Amino acid sequence: MVDYERLRPEQREWDLGGVQRLLGRRGARAAARPAVQVAGSKGKGTTAAFLESLAAASGRLVGCYSSPHVETLLERIRVGGELVSVDVLERLLAQLLRVDPERPPTFFEAMTAAAVELFAERQVDLAVYEVGLGGRHDATTAAPVDASVVTHIELEHTEVLGDTVAAIAAEKAPAIRPGGVGLTSTVGQALEVVRAHARRVDADLLVLGEEFGVRELEHGADAARGLLWLPDGSSRRFTLPGASAFSLPAFALAAATLVRIAPDMTLQLDPVPAPQLPCRFELFEEPDGELLILDGAHTEGSLRAVAEELARRMPGRRPSVLTAAAAGKRWREGLSALLPIADDFIVTELSGTPCEDPATIAGWLAAGGVRSEVTVDAVAGLRALRERPGPRLVVGSFYLAGAVRRIVAKD
Repeated sequence: MVDYERLRPEQREWDLGGVQRLLGRRGARAAARPAVQVAGSKGKGTTAAFLESLAAASGRLVGCYSSPHVETLLERIRVGGELVSVDVLERLLAQLLRVDPERPPTFFEAMTAAAVELFAERQVDLAVYEVGLGGRHDATTAAPVDASVVTHIELEHTEVLGDTVAAIAAEKAPAIRPGGVGLTSTVGQALEVVRAHARRVDADLLVLGEEFGVRELEHGADAARGLLWLPDGSSRRFTLPGASAFSLPAFALAAATLVRIAPDMTLQLDPVPAPQLPCRFELFEEPDGELLILDGAHTEGSLRAVAEELARRMPGRRPSVLTAAAAGKRWREGLSALLPIADDFIVTELSGTPCEDPATIAGWLAAGGVRSEVTVDAVAGLRALRERPGPRLVVGSFYLAGAVRRIVAKD
């Protein structure tokens, strides 16, 4: 299986034919329904996790397919909150790899088909599929769904999706299916593109801030509280423990989606069953009492959101930052979003995937008058970070955040 996530070639296959052959193979089970697909540049993993946690709290058995993984491949496929076992995944993949020996599936095609098959096998009450890249040609778009979510869109993967927000939105909008239901938190030009697509395919589009959303928001020390208004016309009070500002759109999208596709579901909102996502503003207390924050954010918008959340929670404190960038990422724009809150950076290499040259990144920072240091890997990077005063922030790549998380777990 070719793994385009790690190889990042200049050319890749762009069609749904491979995964359609897998899903349509003789003996394949009918896909579990209802189902939801989640696309977007920022917040899609959090939205998928809220769909999973809200439905599970109502007593539903949920299958969730997500990417990327942080520590183990098994994280990508979950049923009832439990990771798929190695034995089960091996069995599913062995079946799928026999379908077309002349054209073996890619890594993502095989994993997607394995998730669809397992969710059908386990007869889940809700299947959730997070898009890997784009939407139009993403393997998850071959799975039948009852609603599609498109989260915030910004410049990312420009070498594949296009170099404008409009072009990227045009690739992600086809997650919304003909005659289907779409929900979105997009704004501006991206929203115009998503609206135009929905009209073209005769889909019903619900927009955050227009058909549903959050009002009367108050951020306390322990939770966010407010009024959730939903597409069915109802308004409900909620308490979201430990909420970051950027998790609220994901929560609203997930709640509105469930109200639309499963109106008989009772949503637990006080408190909301907040998902615990690794490397999404994940906090660890260090041995010296300082805080270590791990976040896989790597786009300009997501890094700005991390910076704003850090400033909100720890006003006046400037973090030291450990960062790295996978090859082709817009790291200059991303790091620029952190410069207003941080002035001490450690840049390192990624293992297992092509990455940008740490010395080039450090040189760019130094040219702007920002202190920086280069280390050879995550182990050395974390060691150098711990020599700095806190708070300590690890961002720029899920590969880096996951590597640091594994180190911390062994401490």
